[in-house]
Amino acid sequence: MSSQDRQARYSSWQIRLYLASIVILVLGLAGAVVIYAMAPEKDRAELIYGVSNDPRYTLELQRIGGNAEVAMAGLHQWFDGLWHGKPLAYTVAALCATVAALCFWAGHTRIFEPLPDETDQIDQTDDRDR
Repeated sequence: MSSQDRQARYSSWQIRLYLASIVILVLGLAGAVVIYAMAPEKDRAELIYGVSNDPRYTLELQRIGGNAEVAMAGLHQWFDGLWHGKPLAYTVAALCATVAALCFWAGHTRIFEPLPDETDQIDQTDDRDR
């Protein structure tokens, strides 16, 4: 396939979006591997003696804010856990894969292609009438 055939088949926006998706995916996965390799192990003392594992803490939360407060505290702790250590590597990999898939999809569906101007079509019909 020659370069002229490729240019006729893919627009410049599509080529840019495909290349952006590849770069984002490769760099994101490489970054996730580096984060995973460099992440320290979890501190076992925090797992055992942490405030969130204390039943008194949970009971106090439930007394003050109800079951919704306990659920929100659990959600907050889970979300905080995504941004530290090895879970951060999984988060970075998932986010980069999602962004790369969106770039690829945008290039595949030609979502950013400029629409033909209506004035161009009107001018062409006026030229035919003459």
